[in-house]
Amino acid sequence: MTTTALTPGRTTEATARSTSRTPRFLHYFVHSVSHLVRDWSFLAFLIAMPVTMYLFFSAIYGDQYTEGGVTVAAVMMVTMATYGGLGAAMSAGASIQSERSSGWFRQLMLTPLTPAEFVLAKVLTALAAVLPALTAVGIAGIVRGVRLPLATWAGVLGLLMLALLPMVILGLVIGLWFKQQTASAVTTLTMLALSMVGGLWFPLDMMPSVMQTIGKLLPSYWAGQIGVWPIVGGGFPWQGVLVLGCWVLVLIGLGALGYGRAVRSSRR
Repeated sequence: MTTTALTPGRTTEATARSTSRTPRFLHYFVHSVSHLVRDWSFLAFLIAMPVTMYLFFSAIYGDQYTEGGVTVAAVMMVTMATYGGLGAAMSAGASIQSERSSGWFRQLMLTPLTPAEFVLAKVLTALAAVLPALTAVGIAGIVRGVRLPLATWAGVLGLLMLALLPMVILGLVIGLWFKQQTASAVTTLTMLALSMVGGLWFPLDMMPSVMQTIGKLLPSYWAGQIGVWPIVGGGFPWQGVLVLGCWVLVLIGLGALGYGRAVRSSRR
């Protein structure tokens, strides 16, 4: 009888805790997104850079066709969108550095916000920044003459959003492990290396064999390959899913260690 009487109370208490967490998480998520939106110059850079590069390279090579009969302009649209999404994804680390330098990160540690809620809010905020970067390059592709079925457009967008998730986590890891001055340089260099060696600027088969081998181990290469699959067709790049999964697992481990380290340093 006693157990039966206590069970509804425990259930009600657990439900209340769960309900209270939702507004707390949403409040922090909205705060993170609003901070991102206010930084309009950063958003403009994230959009302008890939769009400019796409229009430049597609003007030179866009009228050519791949072996599968797909226009190079369409393929380049996806690779440049991946490049733009890569920069937006890794912006998650910059927001963490801003909070750490301003002391806001330390204040967050005093609130009931859990580490999982903190990380999830940062991931969703970064994905919110990825969307306009991808959309802008897609609009540039339409202006350039790329015509695709609606289902193909949706497939490209959805797959790219998922494939860029490891880069979001990578940005978080950099933001947690490095100091503000160092993190900006590390993020920029990492983004450039992933873009160049990952075949987002130039096809991987134009590079030396050693760089091709390295490139196929990078998440940026497979993000582009997975994103372009709805356009070029053929077998789905499952090897890329495996590579991205390995990166996610390793980065989650590094992120967990970095989060604990950041919390300890913020309390000193």
